[in-house]
Amino acid sequence: MATTRPMGSEHANIADPAGGAQRGGGPTNSGVAGYSVRNRRPRKTIVRAMAGWLLMAGWLLGQTAPAGDATRVYRGARGELQVDAPRLERAAVRIDGVLDEPVWSEAAVLTDFTQFQPVEGAPGSERTEVLVFYTPEALYVGIKAYARDPSQVRARLAPRDRIDDDDRVEVWLDTYQDRRRAYVFAVNPLGVQADGLYTEAGGGRREERLDRSPDFLFDSRGRRTPEGYVVELRIPFKSLRFPNRPTQAWGIQVIRRIAATGAEETWAPLSRRNPRRLEQSGELRNLHDLRPGRLVELTPAIVAKREGSLQQGGFRRASPTSEAGLTAKVGLTSDFTLDATLNPDFSQVEADADQITVNERFAISFPEKRPFFLEGSDLLVTTEPLVYTRRMVDPQWGVKVSGKQGSWAVAYLGVRDAAPATGLASTNAPDPAPAVFHVARVRRDVGGTSTVGLLATARFMGAERNGVLALDGRLQRGVYSTSFLLAGSADRAWEVRPGAPDTARFGARPVALARTQGHLINVATDRSGRTWGWRLQLRDVPGDFRARAGFLRRTDVTELNLFHRLSWFGPAGALLENANLFLFGNRVYAGRSFWRGGAAQEGQLRVSLNLDLRRNRRVELRLGRSFYRLEPGDYAGYVFVDDAGDTVPAAPRLALVQTGLWGAEAEVDSEAWKTLAASASLRWQATPIFAEGSEGREWSGGAALAWRPTERLRAEGTLRFAELHRARDGSRYSRAWIPRVKVEYQWSRALALRLIGQYTVEEVDLLRGPNGKPLLLAGRPLRVRRGQRLPADAPQTHPLRLDALFSYQPSPGTVVYLGYGREMTDERAFRFAPLRPRTDGLFLKVSYLWRW
Repeated sequence: MATTRPMGSEHANIADPAGGAQRGGGPTNSGVAGYSVRNRRPRKTIVRAMAGWLLMAGWLLGQTAPAGDATRVYRGARGELQVDAPRLERAAVRIDGVLDEPVWSEAAVLTDFTQFQPVEGAPGSERTEVLVFYTPEALYVGIKAYARDPSQVRARLAPRDRIDDDDRVEVWLDTYQDRRRAYVFAVNPLGVQADGLYTEAGGGRREERLDRSPDFLFDSRGRRTPEGYVVELRIPFKSLRFPNRPTQAWGIQVIRRIAATGAEETWAPLSRRNPRRLEQSGELRNLHDLRPGRLVELTPAIVAKREGSLQQGGFRRASPTSEAGLTAKVGLTSDFTLDATLNPDFSQVEADADQITVNERFAISFPEKRPFFLEGSDLLVTTEPLVYTRRMVDPQWGVKVSGKQGSWAVAYLGVRDAAPATGLASTNAPDPAPAVFHVARVRRDVGGTSTVGLLATARFMGAERNGVLALDGRLQRGVYSTSFLLAGSADRAWEVRPGAPDTARFGARPVALARTQGHLINVATDRSGRTWGWRLQLRDVPGDFRARAGFLRRTDVTELNLFHRLSWFGPAGALLENANLFLFGNRVYAGRSFWRGGAAQEGQLRVSLNLDLRRNRRVELRLGRSFYRLEPGDYAGYVFVDDAGDTVPAAPRLALVQTGLWGAEAEVDSEAWKTLAASASLRWQATPIFAEGSEGREWSGGAALAWRPTERLRAEGTLRFAELHRARDGSRYSRAWIPRVKVEYQWSRALALRLIGQYTVEEVDLLRGPNGKPLLLAGRPLRVRRGQRLPADAPQTHPLRLDALFSYQPSPGTVVYLGYGREMTDERAFRFAPLRPRTDGLFLKVSYLWRW
């Protein structure tokens, strides 16, 4: 066995991946080091021979060697975290996952990984070696991931960013070394890529801090070996933003995730006692003479489609249409970029999965998936989403500038939206006009870990105006941190106001321009220790605050939230790897009642126990109690016929105050099997039926099953359901069932076929009064579905949606999509006959990214 050598020695103890001889000198059967008793010579002869060898070695060591010849080993477990990676003027390397080129023997070696999960601080369960060097144009990383049982290594061909269920290795690069943000480049054993941006001050759970939306151009290949797997990466400096100076240092971390056991092992040791991961990274130092060249990217795209819809005369298809667009990116410097787009295609190739909303009071947001908005999007993130780019429905053009210099980061976004009167950007304007959005952001790093910033947004749409100015920041000291967001808004918009002097009409409704001003406060302080954590939050959003470029799910409230966590970590090999006990409580006050000493409108107290078991199995148990005070004004105008036959107002007799509402939930999931993953949840909850002001009992839950029989084939099925019954008589108010099936076949990393089928059942009863008779509004019964009041005879629709997509995506920006979607309606749930078509569409999208 080779002896241990200090940092800086040649890596004589690093085993060859093929299981052959070790590098460097060790005992052999020949030469001086292999001197044998059988070949004993006279002592003088031996001394002369040894002297000759020593003189020769001294002469060789005295010669000037090219930079990078002395390969160094950096053992993370021993704290050897400052890496001097060799710089090579050029490298003849083919990215193929083999690592057989001579230049790899000159690379720095990062080894001796440490467990973070399941047993923090324990030696890595598997051996991992990372080879690193760079040229003026790119960083090269080779990774040898050994496995005691290579048959347990999980790897499948998959679309980009879909490798969470596989073994993978992640390279984190903090290019500004500000310990606040890092690029993440991940590769599975077959070379399939995932990437994103990790923001240390993102708040919330660690998983929520990794934004996977951005796609960066880099090369990777991987292959299985008899000892595990090998992956190889080339990360062009053009794909990174970094300081514009001749010599610099970057933070670096390498993480290996082992799917079969759920283990997470890191080169630079991580401790939960420090909540900031990037502070614990290593350092890639003395990077010099980087020459990425000026970044210029052009991505022309063309989209052709033909759509059909059900009309009065039957199902009809429109004439085919096509559009062309262009997106450009220019690197102004190594740390600033300019993005521009003209008539972009902002369509999505996969519809958002339906969510159950039969008893939902507030709007639901969906993540941004459109590429133009993703560059520099992390700079626009604030505690409250004051920038929600999905409000920009159909942009005609857009411009962005983003970057960082020193401790200052800035961003600007400008967009002209041609379709402001649809979707989230709806308006009461008598004559809707295109909307223009402006977003400006400045943020400064303060001290070692804190930040402060300013955000300004504006939306102009005809006579309507909206502006928001916000100050935000995050102050960190050890395990304690405080975040704050203070914002003010000024708004002028068309609203329904009969009798106003400048009244106009929007359809049959009189509207007038109304001016409002408001404020927003969100302040939170938390402790993020290893075994104990807590969080206190105050959120105050009056009803007159408007952020028309953002998304505020709920306004006209003041909220107080309290969160506590206790954690326990099991010993190595234990069935229970760790347990977390959470306690959550909140109070919500309507309007200004909190500041006037009024009673809370609603609140809850919930306790949950999360258990992480060996081999990727989890159990979550929750128990809670809540109360609600519903607003009588929400039911103004409702009447019903009482048992005496009289028509009486409904509000005084509704269950507007509901207390002692208990609920319980259980959830289990397992990824213990190589080809199968499963999860299930079940919840019982006493809850208000908000639309009719009664008390209800709800059973809800879901199940998911993912089957991956081969490296190329994946099938996923999910089922979500909710059944809501009235407490007073057990009658059913609503039911929702949403089964969804997705099947994907991946011929290669770039070529795939995807099929999706989704069936939605969402049935809602008429609104009923305390005696079970229908509630009446303007003398007519009604039902409420997806937040809209519908007449009693509105059909209960059961849409079936089928989608097929053929995709070719060799790299981000270069794509060919050919897809077809069809939506049909089933008259009765799960009868599938007759199925009547509602809409369909065939589309083709082709784009190509040119990079200079």
